[in-house]
Amino acid sequence: MNHQQSLRLESKLYATLRTKMDQMQQLGMSWIEVQFLLQSVDVLSDCRRTLMYTYAFAFYLVKDDNQSIIFEDNQRDLEMATEQLSEFLEGEVAFENLVEDLALSLNSKILYKTKDNSLAKQKH
Repeated sequence: MNHQQSLRLESKLYATLRTKMDQMQQLGMSWIEVQFLLQSVDVLSDCRRTLMYTYAFAFYLVKDDNQSIIFEDNQRDLEMATEQLSEFLEGEVAFENLVEDLALSLNSKILYKTKDNSLAKQKH
C-alpha cells in the first residue's frame, strides 16, 4: 500500500487509538499520560508525507555520488521506522502489562523522526 493511501486510513487509526486511550485511562493513567498515542499518529502522518516526496526527489538525484547514497540510506531508515511505528500502533496491546513499553517505544520513534527531521532542515 502506498503512503498516500495509508494517510487516508489514519483517520480510522485515530478512532482506534482514542478507544485505547480511554482504556488506558480506566487503568489509572491520566489524560496527559496517554496523549503520546495521538502524537504518534501525527508523527506517522508526517513520516508518510515526507516519504511521498522523497521518492520524487530521489528520482532526480545524480546517482553514484555520496550524497545520493546517504539520501537513499536515510530514506530506507525512515521507511523502516515508519513501518515499525505503523505496525506498533495498529497492533493489539495488552494494557495491563505493556503501557510503559508502549510509551517508551513510541516516544523513541518520535524522537528518531524529530531528530531526523531537524538534520534534514540543517542541510538546507
